[in-house]
Amino acid sequence: MKRIMGLLLLSSSLTVQAAITIGTYNIRNFDYDERSRVRTDKAQLSTILKSLGADILSVEEVNNTKAMEDLIAAKMPGYDTALTNCGGAHGQKLGFIFNTAKIELLSFTEDLTITEPGTAGACDAGTRPLAIALFQIKATKQKFYGYTAHLKASSAPEAMTKRAKQYEILRKIVANNVAKTGVKDFYIAGDFNTTEYLNKGADYKGLTKIVSALGAKDLAANLSCSAYWWGGTDDGIETPSLLDHVIVSPGLLKTSGTAKAGAHCQKVSCREASLKDLGISYESVSDHCPITATIQ
Repeated sequence: MKRIMGLLLLSSSLTVQAAITIGTYNIRNFDYDERSRVRTDKAQLSTILKSLGADILSVEEVNNTKAMEDLIAAKMPGYDTALTNCGGAHGQKLGFIFNTAKIELLSFTEDLTITEPGTAGACDAGTRPLAIALFQIKATKQKFYGYTAHLKASSAPEAMTKRAKQYEILRKIVANNVAKTGVKDFYIAGDFNTTEYLNKGADYKGLTKIVSALGAKDLAANLSCSAYWWGGTDDGIETPSLLDHVIVSPGLLKTSGTAKAGAHCQKVSCREASLKDLGISYESVSDHCPITATIQ
């Protein structure tokens, strides 16, 4: 009986250790947004990051990678970063922040073919590359790939056409990686700029198509928002939208799971809101909110 109890306790302990929290956060042109002339409030950002409890966080729009590395080293001991060298036309690098106590980084690379569909891509032109990391959960030795994406912005027809091509490139990269390496598990997260998602337009159809083709699940599909914008009218009221996603393979998602939005999205429950109500995380950190989900 004692042996059985011991095995049950060990199994329970491994299950807890194997559970990981993943997510994504577009940190608006960190650490200085030239468009709005706003420097990132690093104290507020570090408070938000700590509150998430994420074991792996995909991050986008990291213009100053050295400042991000320094921030994580100073404010989040036990965490490390893996960030791209390239960032497209606007220098918006992307990658991962991860908990080294639970997660081991085995390899890291970036793929430029997604920056300009139909070309080899370029480091400092077009949209952002795809950040690709091979991770291992230390407790269970389970390997999986992480992909951080930041697709073409805007709701203009040409932008939506480019995103449709980027969806297919992303699907092919993930599928080819599974076939080539034998590592079947993965998560894909980032700013997909799905401006037509909530009204089930082209972005919704395009993204859900590749999620289905990969046999995966979009844990952000339940969300009402992940970002805010001015809404096209100067009425002082900001409008919610759903641009960010966390897509997970079945091998990682042992139980059902959904994502949750933090920062100002959580604060105002994804309602239309004033700048005052949205607060400092919107004004001085990002128009996006972090979204996270616990898997396994």
